[in-house]
Amino acid sequence: MSRFIERMIENEIDASNDHLPAKKVPLSQLIQSSSPSFDTRGGETSLFLKHEIELLAEEIPTKHHDEFILPIVILRRMDLGTGIFTVAGSKIELFFIHKTLGQDSLHWDDLVSWRSIDRLARPQVQLIRRKLPSTTSLGFTTSIEHMDEPF
Repeated sequence: MSRFIERMIENEIDASNDHLPAKKVPLSQLIQSSSPSFDTRGGETSLFLKHEIELLAEEIPTKHHDEFILPIVILRRMDLGTGIFTVAGSKIELFFIHKTLGQDSLHWDDLVSWRSIDRLARPQVQLIRRKLPSTTSLGFTTSIEHMDEPF
């Protein structure tokens, strides 16, 4: 494939990610806001559902509210094959995702020693998006190396 076509594809993928956050926001800050939101790369404001923020505040121990950053960005990784996604976030967001997916053996005390698993299958992403539609964002990339810093 020519470099011109590769660049066109990269530009299209970049444009399709305009809804992703320009900067993510800590849960602790969103809890205090009467209208929790974030600014997108496209220059718009995207609102979080207040009840989702409240749910997260209840589920996540208070000591982690400063380091839990929203929205959780889930990337469709075309370089990893059909239906494979990764979470672009820290270990705490990954831990929460897996806990939400029903891994009942996970306890917040285990966070430090937990070995993170960053790949998700399409059915897992669908479950997460149904439970957390406004606090997760779905993005697209051909590979992590080609991504400019989206947030």
